[in-house]
Amino acid sequence: MTCRWVGWIAGYLLAQGTGDLVVVSETGEPFRLYLNGEWLSEAPVTRVEAHEVPEGVQKATFYIYPSEGKVVQFRKSLHVEAGYVEYYAIRKRKGQYNVVLYNRTLRQEEETPLPTPPPSLPPQPSPPTPPSSQTQGTTIIFNPTIQVQTGNGTQISAPPAVHSPPPSSPPGGGSSYSGPCNCLTPMSRESFAQARSSLLREPFDEIRLEIAKGIARQNCLLAQDVRELAELLNFEENRLEFAEFAYDHTHDVSNYFTVGEAFQFSSTRERLMQFLQSRKARYTCSGESPTLPPNPSRACMPCMNNSDFMRALNTLRATASENARLEIARQIATTNCLSAEQVRDICRALSAEPNRLEFAKYAYSRSCDPQNYFIVNQAFASTLSQEELARYIQSRGGR
Repeated sequence: MTCRWVGWIAGYLLAQGTGDLVVVSETGEPFRLYLNGEWLSEAPVTRVEAHEVPEGVQKATFYIYPSEGKVVQFRKSLHVEAGYVEYYAIRKRKGQYNVVLYNRTLRQEEETPLPTPPPSLPPQPSPPTPPSSQTQGTTIIFNPTIQVQTGNGTQISAPPAVHSPPPSSPPGGGSSYSGPCNCLTPMSRESFAQARSSLLREPFDEIRLEIAKGIARQNCLLAQDVRELAELLNFEENRLEFAEFAYDHTHDVSNYFTVGEAFQFSSTRERLMQFLQSRKARYTCSGESPTLPPNPSRACMPCMNNSDFMRALNTLRATASENARLEIARQIATTNCLSAEQVRDICRALSAEPNRLEFAKYAYSRSCDPQNYFIVNQAFASTLSQEELARYIQSRGGR
């Protein structure tokens, strides 16, 4: 009986199958891993592999070695499926470490190294040399001291662009856009497509964020480019961080309201709008001849051109939620100078009278013809709203 029982156990284990396990530190902090009763590395590392691991749940204990403070220890159950390579990443959110499964691939039978995305190192003035990665080919440098290895054979290695104070006569850009702008010549569509593809190849969201910042830092983006890159980030906080960063590297900032479409939550759109209120454009682009921004003490200039306004208004009208429409309307006013007629038309796109009044008050400081603001009254169904707007304008001293 005993021999037959031992033989059955051995046969079961052979039939059970095995898989491979790869764990990397996305934070860049070294770690040691104690798996199924044995250490996988003699010293702290940023990446470990375990081969021929029996399928099923694996009991793991992690020891994180941060640059400052005590060693952090925690336990985690990892799952391995027979015939697959399981990729886990150590992440840190709000001061708490966690280990998450980010990829699973069929195990290669031939003798080839396992592809592993690189760990992300936090930007520092003089960080240590990043750990080497076994992934194929491309090097994208998104910071002078940080390199990230990605998928195929192109190298992007330009240093970050530095925006010096605008000269009295900035050089002309190649865009027909007219309005406030922070850079003069948008990157070509071919270059943007290549940059977007490089971002898609990265599995780690933190690395994607840094590469996206590098793309913005080294180029001049359109508002729609910012939205598309933000949508490639998985975490809402990372999308917001990139949207705030990219504003200073955007050509058509009057269209920046479209970036709000990348967010899943209205609270995030509200935070972006609050950020934009504190920002001023570097230039006023007028076709081929950008100029310095106007004196902020005067009426907001120039007025938003009609084609850009109609595109913004159509976006507003196509939005189903009334709360979302109000947020988009405020974003349009935050990044543009609106005529009284444009404010009126936006008010008419809002269903609720209180929202129309709220927006009319908000947009007054962004009016390019405040002397004509009486036109906005045409959007109100109630004379009480008209009187309330008049009192608000008087409280602002006429402006």
